Amino acid sequence: MIKLNKNVVVAGIGAVSLLVSLSLVGCSTTAGVETTGKMSWDDQGARTLEKKVVFNNSSLSGDIQIVDVKSAMAGDIMRAQATLRSKDKDTLPFQYRFDWFDANGIEINSGGGAWKPLLLTGRESKTVQSVAPDPRAKEFLLKIREAE
Repeated sequence: MIKLNKNVVVAGIGAVSLLVSLSLVGCSTTAGVETTGKMSWDDQGARTLEKKVVFNNSSLSGDIQIVDVKSAMAGDIMRAQATLRSKDKDTLPFQYRFDWFDANGIEINSGGGAWKPLLLTGRESKTVQSVAPDPRAKEFLLKIREAE
């Protein structure tokens, strides 16, 4: 388990590794947690997923943990999922959405994703997932914020 330190951003690279980081305090109208996933290939030509988690809200960093981030291809469409765990004993309402980017980092369907409600009860884990809007998507950004 990784101990979170304020104002530190740590990137995890590889199909299995996932590191968690903490940044500046934000408000509920911005994403409090951001998780990215980008498809790439290693030296042997195997597909890997580069991952990064950024906490932009100190209260969220104490409440929620990103346990795992994965991606897979369904034909030529990318799918992404993340497992979230409540670190609190109380029920926590959140909102999340996935944003999608092409191989050049250009956002696909900019601002098109709606925020979806997510409710985690004490110490509960849940998996959220999404399917890319079209085959150009090669990277995703999962945003999590406090419920409004």
